[in-house]
Amino acid sequence: MAAISKQMIGRGVSIGLVCVALVCPALAADDSKRHPVNCSTAPGDLRAIAAEKKHAEDQQVESVVSILPAGALLGLVTGTENKHLKMLSGDYIKQLDARAAEIKSTCGID
Repeated sequence: MAAISKQMIGRGVSIGLVCVALVCPALAADDSKRHPVNCSTAPGDLRAIAAEKKHAEDQQVESVVSILPAGALLGLVTGTENKHLKMLSGDYIKQLDARAAEIKSTCGID
């Protein structure tokens, strides 16, 4: 009986941690917390945005696989189906492009 209780508590904690991990990135993406453009760090910021854009494009490919029948079932079970669908929509990549354009226009970089 004690072993079953420990397993249930362990699973409950694991599920709670996964839920927090899924909610925190959404909170971090809030526009009200966005850093102002700093022209002294602009070249590095643009490199970081380019690297993140490449990573996001790679994730889009993985998201296509995740909406196939087996991946979709796993996504429903783990609660990641919305993340994969958002990645497929391309909104994140558009936000990265917009931020890069904002940095370039503010700092006069071509």
